[in-house]
Amino acid sequence: LGDFLEGNILLPSQASVIHEAVQELLRKLRTEAVALVDAFSHDDYSLNSAIGSRDGDVYNRLLRMARSSPFNATQEGPAWDAILNPFFNRGKRTAKL
Repeated sequence: LGDFLEGNILLPSQASVIHEAVQELLRKLRTEAVALVDAFSHDDYSLNSAIGSRDGDVYNRLLRMARSSPFNATQEGPAWDAILNPFFNRGKRTAKL
């Protein structure tokens, strides 16, 4: 809706009505979501989903996928030194005793 508001295609009052209508439709659709996704008949291999597999073994699959991810190869992860460490430690002062 933001693009429509920014482009002056919708008034804020219209966007509010549309937002509420979408939220209501999503509430109604929620109970049918699994059946709708299953209707596409994607197999577990192509989805590569830890939480959407047919056998329901979510937690063991999620743990296996997390352990095998290259992002978890080190304690800090590959972006720690270059990006995250400087970000989290910006502005910190060291004590001079």
